[in-house]
Amino acid sequence: MNPTGLGIVHISLVPGFVCRTDQRITDLSDIQQRLVAALVLGDRPLRRVDLAARLWPDAPPDRAGARLRQTLWRLNQATAGCLLRASHTTVTLVDHVEVDYRAAARLIAAVSGAVGAGGAVGAGGAVGDRLPQAWSVLRHPLLNDWDDDWLVPFQEKWRVQRVQTLERLAEKFLQHRQHAAVLELADAATQADPLREGPRRIAVQSCLFAGEVADAHRRYRGYQELLSAELGVAPSGAIPRLLRQDRERQLALAAEY
Repeated sequence: MNPTGLGIVHISLVPGFVCRTDQRITDLSDIQQRLVAALVLGDRPLRRVDLAARLWPDAPPDRAGARLRQTLWRLNQATAGCLLRASHTTVTLVDHVEVDYRAAARLIAAVSGAVGAGGAVGAGGAVGDRLPQAWSVLRHPLLNDWDDDWLVPFQEKWRVQRVQTLERLAEKFLQHRQHAAVLELADAATQADPLREGPRRIAVQSCLFAGEVADAHRRYRGYQELLSAELGVAPSGAIPRLLRQDRERQLALAAEY
């Protein structure tokens, strides 16, 4: 409980902005939301002058500073002073604020560390225990409906982290032949980065392990067509090699009978 009695404040940035206390959702204006998001993503106290320039890039510094002061005052009124800590030079979030983006970053590090260290998957495994929670955040982009210029580097960093973690998890589940989990993770990575070959290869390989040869070929043809249409190039030889090896294995098995 914070000193105002409003309970813990929760800020969500994935997939969109929500500010809530234990009791209710707080309705903030667009500029108030962006101010809070900037503080979250900065992950440290921000100088007032930098915050004002980020939020009002086209305004003269004195006008931007005045708008910042007004927005801070209104934000404090809307949240009963339970969200911000401001000095004459900097602004930051108070310590008791919980943020899904920060928790997700810690979760990605934990899951990636478990995968890199060979952590177990499946029920009760080091990776499996965290998968439902990881999946709930990894499948979403960061502030999906916002297109502010200052936000783009943060959105791209989050997208790369999501794709890399999803791909590593899919690879780990592939080793344990958990086909449904592999496809769910690989398809989520593909949705975030359609041109990336790694998740496509993992999905094809899992289909072959599961005996779903037609689905494997369908997935590869779709990827071929996408790369040709978007970039005018062909995939690497990795997936055709998997398909060829599976075909040779099937022929060898048929020759035994």
